[in-house]
Amino acid sequence: MRLELKLALIGAISKIVIFILLFVLMQQFIDNQALNHTDRDLVKMKDKTISIVEKIGINSFLNIERDSVYASYNMLKDEYISIDIDPSKGGDKLVFSNEAREIEDEDFDYRILNYRFEIKGQHYVLEIGKSVQLINSLNKMIQNISISIILLVLLMTIMVDIGINKYLLTPLNKMIIGKLKTITDPESFDFSALNSSTSDFVSLNNALNELMYKVSTILKNQQRFTANVSHELFTPISVMQSKLENLLLSNDLPEHFIANILDQQEHLNRLQQIIKALLLIARIENDQFAKDDSLNLKQLIEEIILNIEDRAQMRNISIENNIPSEQVLGRVNKSLVYILLFNLISNAIKYNKDNGKIQVSCFNDDLNFCLEISDSGIGIDKDQISTIFDRFKRAGPLAGEGYGLGLSIVKSIVLFHQGDIKVRSEPGIKTTFTVHFPLKDVNEFHSA
Repeated sequence: MRLELKLALIGAISKIVIFILLFVLMQQFIDNQALNHTDRDLVKMKDKTISIVEKIGINSFLNIERDSVYASYNMLKDEYISIDIDPSKGGDKLVFSNEAREIEDEDFDYRILNYRFEIKGQHYVLEIGKSVQLINSLNKMIQNISISIILLVLLMTIMVDIGINKYLLTPLNKMIIGKLKTITDPESFDFSALNSSTSDFVSLNNALNELMYKVSTILKNQQRFTANVSHELFTPISVMQSKLENLLLSNDLPEHFIANILDQQEHLNRLQQIIKALLLIARIENDQFAKDDSLNLKQLIEEIILNIEDRAQMRNISIENNIPSEQVLGRVNKSLVYILLFNLISNAIKYNKDNGKIQVSCFNDDLNFCLEISDSGIGIDKDQISTIFDRFKRAGPLAGEGYGLGLSIVKSIVLFHQGDIKVRSEPGIKTTFTVHFPLKDVNEFHSA
């Protein structure tokens, strides 16, 4: 999840928590306000009723001699007013309560104002009621309006937060992350300063520039070290080989001396091959090769088959080149691709069975051009597949040939071309190496 969305989500969660707390408090506030508003209306109705009684007289409302009770209800029984003689003869008192009243054989809940007053020595009680259901419906309507307003404000603030976060993080998303995504090697890194008012982003950009400068310096030193090692290691080995060859020219050497010299020569040759392989890997990983070649894959594989077919014929192994004749791979280093395919086909012969088969084919998936080298050989155990590209690891149980660097070189070449390599194997049946090249570097298939 992107950082601005996370910040907006955190802000939204905090606002929702505040909204819930506000809703609880608001509900209590609205209830209290609704109750106070109802009580004020009842007091106004009481004052108006008393004023009318004083103006037209109490007899207009009830017949005192008959102890009658005056009562008036509106059509929906939402409000009522009643006046009755007060037998308790209490003083002026104003009391509010919630009570039920039976009207026409129905029970209704009311908020009731009860007022006791005196006229000409006679005590009366005035009772004014408002339906609680009406009060609650008004209360609910106010709550719904308030909730709608709060939700609208919440949604608007979340949208504003997303926009503000996106604006504030623009230097990080477009500049810093953009620089990191386009890195191919430290030499091509953009060391420009960041123009931003956010000091944290400026500090981050400066730290990245400093880090990439250090990495670039380390790689340059490593490249110089590689060149020096190449010279320093090969020179004494060449001298030792020359001396051993000179010794072999002597005619008076005992047989066991000759055997020891030949054995030492074999060890020197092995050491020389290991050094060459390690230096090749170092040069590949240091990006010391150009990638400006275009090659015809079918022709390249035919060339490899021609150079290696004597080994295949010794074991009666057939090699099928199923690559279309006009398949072209661009923006590569031809020498490295040759080494890559030569090593894979060579391994397919080495770890194959007598009278076996090797198939080289290709296909496209959504993003990659896939090159497959499949053999009918001894296969690779599942627990070995994860380590076969490690240096000095062997791709099979055979001994006596190789130094465990062939597949490590293959992996380095594939990564150098921004590709990937996968292995599928069924022990005793077959092994398939699939090399993935970016599809943008491959021309479309053409018929022969």
